[in-house]
Amino acid sequence: MKVKCISTTISIENSSIAIIEWANNSEMEITIGKTYAVLAISKYFDTIFYYIIGDESDSYPLAFPSNLFQIIDYNISKYWSTSLIEVRDPQDLEMGNGEIISFKEWTTKGDEFYEKLLGEEKEEVKLFDMYRDRILTEI
Repeated sequence: MKVKCISTTISIENSSIAIIEWANNSEMEITIGKTYAVLAISKYFDTIFYYIIGDESDSYPLAFPSNLFQIIDYNISKYWSTSLIEVRDPQDLEMGNGEIISFKEWTTKGDEFYEKLLGEEKEEVKLFDMYRDRILTEI
């Protein structure tokens, strides 16, 4: 699945108060017009987020609200642990808050996997690097 950034602004016009507070006026590490591979999809604050490699680092993905992007390749990665084949509209995904759609280890462990990745724990970094490289080279 690939998305193109169409906005870097989180505002009252396109986001809920919870998302605005979550963003807390932080700089978005994404570029309008740039295409990104989606490494995971999650839901927080009743909003779908895409985990992508931002412009500043490739060591770990960052979560961004889906409304900042336009889907340009609807196909789900073959490395993801899901029965989905494609995503046409992120709002159609039936997910609970905190659920993750991604590769098996991330889907199973959820936020625990991500926290360990951010903490640079060896197993999670190795798994993430392997899946990231495979997903980024999918056609």
